[in-house]
Parts: sequence; structure tokens; C-alpha cells
Amino acid sequence: MTELADEQLMLSYGQGDVQAFTQLYLRHKNSLYRYFLRQCASPQVAEELYQEVWNKLIKARSQYQVSAKFTTWLYRIAHNELIDHYRRTGTQNKWLDGDNQDIEIAEFADHNSRPDTEKLEQAQQAAQLKVCLAQLPREQKEAFLLKHEADFTLKEIAELVVETTENIKSRIRYAIAKLKQCIKYKMETNNER
Repeated sequence: MTELADEQLMLSYGQGDVQAFTQLYLRHKNSLYRYFLRQCASPQVAEELYQEVWNKLIKARSQYQVSAKFTTWLYRIAHNELIDHYRRTGTQNKWLDGDNQDIEIAEFADHNSRPDTEKLEQAQQAAQLKVCLAQLPREQKEAFLLKHEADFTLKEIAELVVETTENIKSRIRYAIAKLKQCIKYKMETNNER
């Protein structure tokens, strides 16, 4: 049995097929939640925004028309929710600092009385990446995450955030350069300890 495209599932859901919604939800729940989690001040805020996107999708089901890829439409709703959140709260992305990195690594080590060196290094690298991602300007972080975590093309990201493809390409290039610089600095700092 072949899988139905997201757009077809959404159209079916609009006609009352609850199973179609379930399939859409299962396909996109993890990546959509990660999208918010990587950009918000807390998991609670990420969860609220995540739920609001699904609520808006449910409300829009009967008016949905295929005008773009479903994921572009879904993430456009998510992007707008995020922008609205920033406007309401006056915040951007100040949610991690260097101290959190040590806490996460310490928690990892506590759970494993004799931690595997490779796993500990992976945990350190993941923590460093989180810290560095949090320091990126919102537009760069969003473009980077949509490209490298949600697998959007440059054109799709440009459509989603209403920008030119060249601007998106620049944002991603700057984000990667800043991430490399930040991670290099974090590694040098850790090696000095």
C-alpha cells in the first residue's frame, strides 16, 4: 500500500477523515516540536506553540486548499506563531547560557556511574551545539534549523518566511560560520579547564 501525500491527507481530513489527521500528526509531530524547542525560552513555551499550530490546523481543515507543499503551509503557521510569541513577550532567543552545558553533562555523568567516553563526548558536543544555536540571531537560527533539521530546500524556506532565496542562503551561510566559530571556542575553552 502506498503512502498518501500530506496534501491528500489534509484534504481527506478536511472532508472528515480523522485517520488522515492522525497520519499527518504522526509524520510531523517530532520535527515540528523540535522546531519550537530549538527556538523557545522553555519546553513549556515550545509545547504551547506546538499545540497552537495543531489547533490552527484543525480549525483550518475545511478551508485548506493545496497551494504549496503541506509542510511549507504547516511551518508557515508555526513561523507565524513564533513571530507572534516574540511580539507578545518581547523576547528573541535568550534561553541557554554556558552554565546549562555543564549541568547537562553532569546529569549525563550522574546517570552512568562509569560513563562511556564516546557517549560523554557526544553529550558534550550536543550541549555545545545547543548553546551555540541559542546564540544565533533568530532569522539565522530558523533558516539553519529548517534546512538542516526539517530538510526544507532554500526555495521552500524562502517561501515560508517570505524572503528571497539569496537571503536565506546568506542566513544559513552566516549561521554555519558562527556555529563553527562558537563550537571551536567552546572546545578550546573546555580543553583549557
